[in-house]
Amino acid sequence: MDRRRFFRNAGCGAAGLLLNSIAGEAQHSAAQQPLPVISQSAWGRVWIRWTEQTLPQRTLSAHGLVLPLDASPALLQSAVKQGYRVYFAAPLAQAAAAVESSRSAGVKGIILEAVDAEHDQAEKTASELRAAHPNLTVLCISPDAKQPAIMSNSVMARRNVIQVSSATQQPWLDSNVALVEYSRAFGNAQTSLLHFQWQLPDVLQKQLGPNTDSYLLAIAESGALHSDLLLNLHPSLQKQLISGNADGWATWKRIEKYVEFYAKEGARPVALQACVGVVTNDYDASYETMNLMARHNVPFRVLPPGTITSKNLQGLDLLVVFAQPDQAAIPQMAKFVDAGGIIIMVSLHNPFPGQTSSGKKLNNDSVSYTMGIGKVIELTDGITDPGAFTRDIRRLLGTQNISLSLWNAATTIATPYMMPDASTATVELVNYSADPMPVQVRIKGSYSVVQYESPEHGCCEVLKASHQDGFTQFEVPSLGIGGRVHLSGFATPQKQRA
Repeated sequence: MDRRRFFRNAGCGAAGLLLNSIAGEAQHSAAQQPLPVISQSAWGRVWIRWTEQTLPQRTLSAHGLVLPLDASPALLQSAVKQGYRVYFAAPLAQAAAAVESSRSAGVKGIILEAVDAEHDQAEKTASELRAAHPNLTVLCISPDAKQPAIMSNSVMARRNVIQVSSATQQPWLDSNVALVEYSRAFGNAQTSLLHFQWQLPDVLQKQLGPNTDSYLLAIAESGALHSDLLLNLHPSLQKQLISGNADGWATWKRIEKYVEFYAKEGARPVALQACVGVVTNDYDASYETMNLMARHNVPFRVLPPGTITSKNLQGLDLLVVFAQPDQAAIPQMAKFVDAGGIIIMVSLHNPFPGQTSSGKKLNNDSVSYTMGIGKVIELTDGITDPGAFTRDIRRLLGTQNISLSLWNAATTIATPYMMPDASTATVELVNYSADPMPVQVRIKGSYSVVQYESPEHGCCEVLKASHQDGFTQFEVPSLGIGGRVHLSGFATPQKQRA
């Protein structure tokens, strides 16, 4: 699969004009249904990639230590003796050799590294190796993962396209939300394993490596998305840890807090509390929209077009459809709209024959029409401005159907999860700027107990909550880089005073 991505700095096009003109016309009045449960084997684990020939005397806290396939026997023995779970990193072409080498005492598994073009074959090879060697852990990295970062007051080229961000505009965030949600829908049982190379633009940074906050942000984002992370420790930091350098160990102690914080939750089935479904089988075609929805805190989940059922549509209020639905899916989508849902068809033919006769043509490229108490919108010319499109989605949903809203959070992405018992929820918060700030949150559900924990301060601070129209509102007084809010119990919904 070609997974190339690009960023278009376009003005408001047909999609933005269309949604702006009808925002507020349709509100989803269907009752909320239980959310489908997503089961993950484990998440929040951090592997450390080690490239030096010796190890620090003190064992580093991590789920595993990843060594190159040609690591020396002395290094391997030292790692096993210190109690590490040792893994080999190997390119796809050396998968068989890695399995053979893993027979060495103490090696727990292998991590296959594949470029974009090899990803599908790597997944197949990993599956075959797991079946043939059930006692050996075999993982594949996600080839499209990127370094999470905030781009502020900067002009930079990515894939030969200029991207501009400034302090007077909403900062651009590089995140892996879209990749993880797409992988969760189309991947196998393996939790996404994120991995990237550090972007170090000048000579001094290349020599010294990333700052501590960059390490913490990578761990926080991965943990918040319920993914795993293969973390590259820069050679400079590795050397400092080996030599016992005080600054190096101060950096590691901060990293260690984040590693332990995001690993401690363990494996629990959860449901992403999304209000928007993205129907797609093409990562490139839908990437920009998913990326901007994450940026504007519109919780979404990805639905492969062949999996559209009444169960998978539960809890959703709006569908953005990039892939032509099959005949089995059309009746389910029709019921969704009849009950009050909104469907936006992107560059697709009308799947509901006979419905456009009552349509309202808004411009040459867009049509909208009602079905039951819901609405269908056709964007025949696609989405030209994903940012405007995402803002219009929030307006279409309205305040009562958007499951999560943040204020004073220009650099924060929140991910809400609901537990299977439906009486508890969790909100993962990641601040990409690393500058501590208060964040106000409004989440669907009336919860009586709200508690906040963070890697820096532990668990838990009780937060004051208010309730209005079936929502809980609270403020996190100071969000550093990563934090988690626990919500439990149901409060009696109350109207706030004006």
